Amino acid sequence: MILAGIDIGTNTLRLLVVETGPHAFQEIYTDRRITRLGQDLDRNGRLSPEAEERTLRALVDFSAQIRRYSAFRSAAIGTSALRNAANSAAFLHEVLMRTGLDVRIVSGAEEARLTLLGVARMLGQGGGRKNGAALASAFVIDIGGGSTEIIATRPGMTPHIASLPLGAVYLTDRFIRNDPPLPEELVRLRQAIGSELDGFAETIQRRPDSLFIGTAGTITTLAAIDQGLLSYDPARINHAVLTREFIDATVDRLSASTLDERRSIRGLERGREDIILAGAMVAQEIMRRFGYASMLVIDWGLREGIVLDLYEQIVAQEAAK
Repeated sequence: MILAGIDIGTNTLRLLVVETGPHAFQEIYTDRRITRLGQDLDRNGRLSPEAEERTLRALVDFSAQIRRYSAFRSAAIGTSALRNAANSAAFLHEVLMRTGLDVRIVSGAEEARLTLLGVARMLGQGGGRKNGAALASAFVIDIGGGSTEIIATRPGMTPHIASLPLGAVYLTDRFIRNDPPLPEELVRLRQAIGSELDGFAETIQRRPDSLFIGTAGTITTLAAIDQGLLSYDPARINHAVLTREFIDATVDRLSASTLDERRSIRGLERGREDIILAGAMVAQEIMRRFGYASMLVIDWGLREGIVLDLYEQIVAQEAAK
């Protein structure tokens, strides 16, 4: 059957249409749009009319593609921006009226669970590893525009999940005012990241053998920069490895660069040049705090997890009849 999933992020909207089955997960169509839904949200507490309109236009296009491919079912998931905005209910009503999409806002914990589904599926396709074995002891991070989800797994135990207010969009809006950023701005940004990680670190101990995995836009963009990609290629991003030395050097490079200079960096997606530094610093501080020297990059995550979860729901509903 054909299913579709939409990830409505604080910075980016992502659509995936796939042919699914017991042993199938074949991409039919994919699209992504940077709409910056969370623009100024951290300061104002509300979605701006401009951000709403950009996002609505993208969702109108996405819904047209879902109809074009005659998807049996679709699911649209809202994350940090829609969790936090005071006017999200009114915006989602407008989305329903204009697109027919009934968006579900999920908690940070549910966002992390769905992300883990997508990561596990891709790991199961790489190197012949089984999903359970690959993620039995893992530390997974998803650095988004509005929040960072961290999932720590241990054999035989329920995953430890945290959703931290360390989004690349919010951190940029809050701390970066100058181009390039001033040293004192970067100090305050790093201190804020460290403060949030302090609270999380107290609740969990890292296993020395755990697999460190990064997913979502910040991480995949860093992988594209590392490879100097002229155009984004998921096949080259999945199972790429980023070293802490590369992350450190990239943070230094971005810290000293203007926005115009960043636009010339190969692999840096247009529209991310202002927020990539904050996202990279979150990744850097996590690696330092938990002692990781390298990170396995997985392109699959929340968007794929949305579709996988939808398929499981349909199968369970059919079995219950």
